[in-house]
Amino acid sequence: MKGITDTELSMLLNNATAIDYEDRLHMLAVSLFNWDGLDEACGFGASRFLEESLYRYGKACVVKDEDLGLMALNVTPAGKLNIYYLPIKVNAFSTGYNKIYDFDDVVYIMNNEIQKPTKDTLTLFAARLYETERTADVNLQAQKTPVLIEGDKNVLLTLKNTYMQYSGNMPVIYGNKNFDVSSKLNVLRTDAPYIVDKLEDHKHNLWNDCMTFLGINNANTSKKERLVTSEVESNDQLINYYLNCFYKTRKKACDILNEKFGTNVEIVLNKEVVDLLAETTEALEEEGGNNGKVHSNNTKSTEE
Repeated sequence: MKGITDTELSMLLNNATAIDYEDRLHMLAVSLFNWDGLDEACGFGASRFLEESLYRYGKACVVKDEDLGLMALNVTPAGKLNIYYLPIKVNAFSTGYNKIYDFDDVVYIMNNEIQKPTKDTLTLFAARLYETERTADVNLQAQKTPVLIEGDKNVLLTLKNTYMQYSGNMPVIYGNKNFDVSSKLNVLRTDAPYIVDKLEDHKHNLWNDCMTFLGINNANTSKKERLVTSEVESNDQLINYYLNCFYKTRKKACDILNEKFGTNVEIVLNKEVVDLLAETTEALEEEGGNNGKVHSNNTKSTEE
């Protein structure tokens, strides 16, 4: 890129790579579930907003305002907690709205049982993926085997011409008898071992670990033939457990929402994600064929 230094270019690539990985993981995380019927009850964009709030803050709420009706909002505790560490009152807010509600008057929605934002974990994964990707970029650049040429400043032009012939893939570099190579020229090769393939494997392992956390069965797809049955089943079970952590609290919130406000909202696992989970359907079953609705056997047994 013209007009910027190598240091500036490196910083731009660093920032762009880090942001890219965060954005990719962010998009996946907020696309796992859809609140079917919530947009109809709370207005267009409510489902997207709710998943974004759970991703960033680990909790959200649905309230019924006397004038504005049902709304999906951000939420923070307001005041003391009860004996179960749940707030007695909450502050429900978004752009242009901020109001205190009694806890029993809202539907309090948790991203998981510990109200942990998805963003916290994915930011760590994105940082590790970024470091691995940029390390691979640097190692690939190093394969150009740059050469450090040291010599007398009086022969600087000759050194430059010599290196131009070298970098231009000249089979022979010509000099003259007055150019004493032994006394005026030292060459230091900065060869680097090729480790891009190892870094790619490491990056894939990081990505697969991240997908497992999200409940997406992407792990070990390139090396599955090397895994024994017990390893595959163990990984699938872990994926289901993680997905159930996100599903369970959302399903509970749907039940409370429908009972409290008479809505008809269902938590839906997106069909595209269901397809990715084709090998882990023992705990997640599609209902209705094409609508992507799922029930979790693990969730059912836990709630009972």
